[in-house]
Amino acid sequence: MNSKTAFRNTFKLLNGERPVYVPFVYGLAARISQVPLEEMVMDASYYTGALEEACGLLRYDGIVTGYDATLEAEAFGAEVEWPGDYAAPKLKPDSRPGLREVDPAASPRIPVLLEVTKRIGMSRGKDVAVIGVLTGPVFLANLLTGGQDGAAMTAIPLAGNLLMKLVKSLGDLRVDAVFFREDIPGADYPGRLAAHQAPYTAVYNTLFNLVRHYNAFPAVILKDIPLDDITGLHKMIAPGGFILLGQRLDDAGLARVREFSASLKAAFGLPLPVAEPDLLTGQYDIISRFIGGHKPTGLFYVSDGEIPEDTPLETLHDLAAKINRA
Repeated sequence: MNSKTAFRNTFKLLNGERPVYVPFVYGLAARISQVPLEEMVMDASYYTGALEEACGLLRYDGIVTGYDATLEAEAFGAEVEWPGDYAAPKLKPDSRPGLREVDPAASPRIPVLLEVTKRIGMSRGKDVAVIGVLTGPVFLANLLTGGQDGAAMTAIPLAGNLLMKLVKSLGDLRVDAVFFREDIPGADYPGRLAAHQAPYTAVYNTLFNLVRHYNAFPAVILKDIPLDDITGLHKMIAPGGFILLGQRLDDAGLARVREFSASLKAAFGLPLPVAEPDLLTGQYDIISRFIGGHKPTGLFYVSDGEIPEDTPLETLHDLAAKINRA
């Protein structure tokens, strides 16, 4: 079974082999290729080559073609700044996107990302999973309004319309999954979602159904979300998977996640703190021992957010070797 099949089987809760590993590699790919990130993301050839090189070097199971929470806001007119050669861009503090319909083809970077996704699918898509990551509707609406709740009812459908166009484009390129990145802290996310539950639920339902229409799998990336909130969130938005960034799970927590996966029929991404070597070994050992003993079929590994570009490559090689030996 190759990596692509194992990834897809994970979201079907059928993966009886080792867990797949999907790291969030972005600035690190630029560093490996020795091309500044700002230059890389504006050139489809540089970008494709960097992602291919990183995957070949670090031996993982799914290529995430982008991990940039500024991409969609930039399409709405927000300005970005690049803090270093390999660091992800940030929105300028005084930059305000416009609340209007936008054409993703007019964005500075979205067409390049889609071309890269196409090329990665052609070059590696038979063997590894190809995954698009988009800013989630709650976080994108928050960026568009600057956190001002009064403008939310205008921003939510605009965010949803852009994301729908991007999902269609990714679906046409035959990606295996689309992850929606909600960077709002876990303690705040359920409340923000509930404050405008009807429009957000409508947007999520449309996006997730569209992803499934293309025979791909929708998942939501959440940071520090309390496990007690998972069932309620699934009832509201029903993704095909949850990616639990920020969690440090013991056996009891892993048992709960396994139960969630089985009862909700959803895959779960378990974070490995790659940027914290002192924690990485212990957390990997706990998770791998649990998986080896219980054989859950819908759990997989992710990096705990974007892997920092200065992470020692030997750390990543060692982790890949452990995962591939399991």
